[in-house]
Amino acid sequence: MKLGCAVGCFTYPHYDAPYENAVKTIGELGFQGVELIAAQKEDLEHYYTAETIQSLKDIYLSYGMELTEFVLYANLVTGLMERERSRKQEAYDIFKRGVEKAVCLGTDKVNIVSNWPNEMHAPIEYLPCYFHPSLSSPFEPKLKMELPLGYDAPGAWENYMDSLKVLTEICEDAGVDFLVEGHANVVVGTTDAFLRAADTIKSPNFGTNFDTAWQLVQREYLPWSVYKLKDRIRHVHLRDGDGMLCYSLPPGAGIIDWREFVRALKAVGYDGFLSFELTGYKEPEQYIAKAKAYMENILKEENVWGAGE
Repeated sequence: MKLGCAVGCFTYPHYDAPYENAVKTIGELGFQGVELIAAQKEDLEHYYTAETIQSLKDIYLSYGMELTEFVLYANLVTGLMERERSRKQEAYDIFKRGVEKAVCLGTDKVNIVSNWPNEMHAPIEYLPCYFHPSLSSPFEPKLKMELPLGYDAPGAWENYMDSLKVLTEICEDAGVDFLVEGHANVVVGTTDAFLRAADTIKSPNFGTNFDTAWQLVQREYLPWSVYKLKDRIRHVHLRDGDGMLCYSLPPGAGIIDWREFVRALKAVGYDGFLSFELTGYKEPEQYIAKAKAYMENILKEENVWGAGE
């Protein structure tokens, strides 16, 4: 296994471009991989130009790094949950452009966070982060979201599976893996939800980006989830949590048993990247460097450290 880092760790306060300095920082910290993201639809046209793509490749290759995956932020493909074909097609077209950029950038993995129902609303914009009422402002003492009475959840599931099938086909044609990442309050959020989706989408190109903190939010025991998912895990996001309200802690600072998690990954044959995703830190370099050393020690002790390979 190797350690990587997402550019979003160094683009405070959000994931917005440009990313050249973030890639350099990640390289200077000694990571083996870096992951990039398209945070806005416009990025696919105005930021990820041929010139910028070559510049980003030159930077990460100069540090001996790999591009571990390319992420399309959730707001780019909200149309995947729509029933109207034209709205879906817009999302398909955006995703296809993202896949094209990913191939040019030099990765074989494209990741999206699973969508949530467009009809569902919460007191905060990003629904997955609404798992306790104190996270909203103004404060309301009940965990409350809005969803139409009699919402057709089975129909929405089937509709969403149709969308994911199209995205999988786009990735198959491009020779890349399509990864769906589970968060809270999304359609394919839990381990078992992903396995149900995989029963429908049987393609070997269909996999998951396993985010440790988001599975912890949903009260999953991570080693058990790993044993369920097995080779469907194609990329891993590293974050820790306190099991209560904070789910963006550096690995080692929360309640996740990282040694058992690594052992489970080793047992199922995972040998890919473990990528840090810690956003919004005031001094990210110091926290990420410390967490990197912590994870390196575990990987070495478990004989799965891929340094220099």
